[in-house]
Amino acid sequence: MNKYLLIKISFITLILFFLNSCIKKEEEAYTPKPKGYFRIELPPHAYQTLDTTLPFTFQYSQYATYHFSQKENGDYWLYLNYPKLNAEINFTYSKLAGDLRQRIIEEDKILSFHYQVADNIEYSIISDPTYQIYGQLYDIEGISVATPLSFWLSDSVSHFLRGTLYFNNPPNNDSLQPVIQYIREDMLKLISSFKWE
Repeated sequence: MNKYLLIKISFITLILFFLNSCIKKEEEAYTPKPKGYFRIELPPHAYQTLDTTLPFTFQYSQYATYHFSQKENGDYWLYLNYPKLNAEINFTYSKLAGDLRQRIIEEDKILSFHYQVADNIEYSIISDPTYQIYGQLYDIEGISVATPLSFWLSDSVSHFLRGTLYFNNPPNNDSLQPVIQYIREDMLKLISSFKWE
């Protein structure tokens, strides 16, 4: 009798399993997956020395290329291009004529354009009296900030240089954060190795 009972229970279980699989289940509402981003492979940091006729020198990434032009008044424009990262640091160099205070005020005005879209702006003081290098580094945080890194350097008497990081695509700094941090490390190397000629 136990044998027959066991067979009946097995048979009923099999029928219930079959009926359960035939019943159409309610479909869950479709929800699209969030937009993803490609993983960005960042090379290890490696540096070389800028070797030009410019009135300054520094070390920059081996994965970057540069070109510069001189304006009629003796000022320079320098472009440090990261082709694989679709980024560029733009520099402007000019001689000071006793107007350092005015240049710093202008830098603050340029920075104020970011106040509308920036979540936070962090200032770092740059001071190296041995090589007469003074300035500020700005980390500008926010998803749609066009220039997440910017700095200026001066010897406080004769030279003034400003540099700003740009990407050659619309800003989306959440997805670009690894690249921003990578270039920030390069920028810190540039500043720490900077010397006036």
